[in-house]
Amino acid sequence: MSDPVRRPWTSEEIEKLKAMAGNHRREKIAAELNRGAPAVALKAHQLRISLRYHADAKASTTQSAPGR
Repeated sequence: MSDPVRRPWTSEEIEKLKAMAGNHRREKIAAELNRGAPAVALKAHQLRISLRYHADAKASTTQSAPGR
């Protein structure tokens, strides 16, 4: 079995990764960049970029508990 083809990251891909990080799930970022999720996670780690997804804070604050 051969190794998967490795291609260097372009500056455009890195900028898109930075722009999407935190706003989109890693699978969505990987699909947009036409790369695997592990490759995206590794590159983000190398660049010290968090891929933790932050859901829209407004959606969680506008919903209140029943009876309040």
